[in-house]
Amino acid sequence: MKKTIIAVLVGMVLFGCTDNKKQEKTLLDSIIAVHDKVMRKDDQLMHNKMKLDTLLKTQLTGVADTAAEKRQLMGLNVQLTQAEDAMEMWMQKFDPDQKRKSHQEIMDYFSAQKTQVNAVDSSINAAINASTNYLNTLKKP
Repeated sequence: MKKTIIAVLVGMVLFGCTDNKKQEKTLLDSIIAVHDKVMRKDDQLMHNKMKLDTLLKTQLTGVADTAAEKRQLMGLNVQLTQAEDAMEMWMQKFDPDQKRKSHQEIMDYFSAQKTQVNAVDSSINAAINASTNYLNTLKKP
C-alpha cells in the first residue's frame, strides 16, 4: 500500500511539473509568435520611414500648406521611430531564460511580456498604417 501511495505521489509531482513547464512553454511560444510577426513588419516600417525622410529633405512642391505638410511628415516619422525604438527596447530587456524562478514568477513575467509585446505590435501597426495611408495620398493625382 505504501509503495502505491508513493508511486501515485511521485507521478503527481512529475505530472504537475510537466504541466507547469508546458504552460510556461505555451506562453513563451505565444510571445515569440508575436515577436516574429512584428519583425516581419520591419521592412515595411523602414521603407515608409525612408520615404518620409526623403520627402522631408526635398521640396514639397504642389502642396498648399508646406509647413503643415512638414509637421504631418515629421509626426509620422516620429511615430515610426518610436514604434521601432519600442521594439528594440523590448527585445533588449526580454529574458526568456527564467529557469531559477518559480512557476508563478515565470508565468507572471511571461504574461507581462506578452502584454508589452502586444502593445509594441499595436504601435507598429498604427505607425505603418498611418504612414502608408499618407504615402498613398501622395500617389494620387
